[in-house]
Amino acid sequence: MASKLLYTLLLNAEDHTTQHMQKLLAGMYKACSDDEKEVVERVLKSAELVGFFVSPEVYCKLTLPTIKSAQNAYVLMVMTSIVKGTQSELLKPHLDKICDTLAHPDVCRAEQVSYLNQLLACTDAVIAKGGQDCKEFSLQLFTTLLNIMAMSNIEELKQQVKVSMNQLAEVLGLENSNQLYELHTKQVLDSLKGSYEQWTNYSTERLIFDTLLTEAGPVVGEYLDDIILMLKTNLHPDKDPELRLKLFSLLSRLVTSTGNTLNSQEKFGDFVVVVVRDMIIANCVWYAGRTAAAVRTIAVSCLWALFQSGLLTNERLNSILDELLTQLISLLEDDVRTTRLVTCRVLQKLLTVCSESFEPDRLHKMYMELLKRMDDSSDEIRKAVAKTFSAFFNCFKEDYDRQLYKAHLEEIYKGLLVHLDDPDPEIQEAVFMVLKQAAPVHPTLLREYVQVVKHKHRIPKYCNQLLEYINGLPDAAS
Repeated sequence: MASKLLYTLLLNAEDHTTQHMQKLLAGMYKACSDDEKEVVERVLKSAELVGFFVSPEVYCKLTLPTIKSAQNAYVLMVMTSIVKGTQSELLKPHLDKICDTLAHPDVCRAEQVSYLNQLLACTDAVIAKGGQDCKEFSLQLFTTLLNIMAMSNIEELKQQVKVSMNQLAEVLGLENSNQLYELHTKQVLDSLKGSYEQWTNYSTERLIFDTLLTEAGPVVGEYLDDIILMLKTNLHPDKDPELRLKLFSLLSRLVTSTGNTLNSQEKFGDFVVVVVRDMIIANCVWYAGRTAAAVRTIAVSCLWALFQSGLLTNERLNSILDELLTQLISLLEDDVRTTRLVTCRVLQKLLTVCSESFEPDRLHKMYMELLKRMDDSSDEIRKAVAKTFSAFFNCFKEDYDRQLYKAHLEEIYKGLLVHLDDPDPEIQEAVFMVLKQAAPVHPTLLREYVQVVKHKHRIPKYCNQLLEYINGLPDAAS
């Protein structure tokens, strides 16, 4: 009943409401928490009357400090209705104060979903009522919407924010929200420069950075200097492992669609060595613990995504090849199956991309670890290693001194021949194809070892086929 009377009273009081605003607002805030939905609706209708009859100068002085001092959804509910009831031309001189308040970190960086929903509703009301007059304050409104998206874990709310972004773009005369990111990404990045060195996993600034880069699309490629510096600083091994996990996840997403993000301006190639050396290799070093293991997994997965993008070339990797190879070889021993599997695939790509740079010493450095992985508990890894060996033998050049390096070839041939009699037919077939590739390096040596092991194999089929293949090679004559 009281809520009904309030509406009628305000309708008759008109601008005389002004002198009672402080008590009126306090009562409205409290009434918005009522369990009765009908009561809340009537109070908000009354708030629209307040917006119509009371000068924005008056209600801004009372509501904006309250909004800033306490993250209260009910205060925002009332403010939203007041803005809706205000005439546009009267609201215009006060848009700056309202937008500044909404974009203030104490206001727009909250975790409560109900509060974020009301903050979005209030922002939408300002955009709708302000119209083209919002152009001067588009950064504040963009910042508010971006913060809501960053702080929310609810997908539905994130989608609502994207709708609001498009509405903001529309009132500003832009084609879509992508142009909003073109306008304001640099400004948001600049606002993060004062804090990025102190980020932790719980920093709201990290969430904003993540959301900005995820949503900005091609604009990301325009500000690589700032973005790579922030990533490099926060992916340092001394940083919080949980923070590094989140940022590697972000980096992986960006690399996966690099043409539409990091490399949209075709400049990311200039930064890939920094990414590999200072971010990925640095985080592949072994440390105890599950989180550290997860960091290694996502770091090497990010490297795989970079290889898939085609941006890692022999010329770019040559300066860090030994450092990278050392770390990848150590990852072959990792306790996490996924890490070992992805590492095998990365090594295959590395051998393919940098085949010209793999001198004998580099090749000899890695084969023992690859042979160990042929005994891995995972058949998927063993098959991946077979493919890696295929790329490995493609790196042998015509001037490879097979007499000088005979001992290495003996170890490789003996190690692979064991798996030519593997219980898994797929692995048998894969090893057979690898040995056919390996045969031209030293055919007579391989033939000798095949003849030694042939009678020990359960199924001599592959040995016979391999001998037949070797005998057909030009260098196979005794």
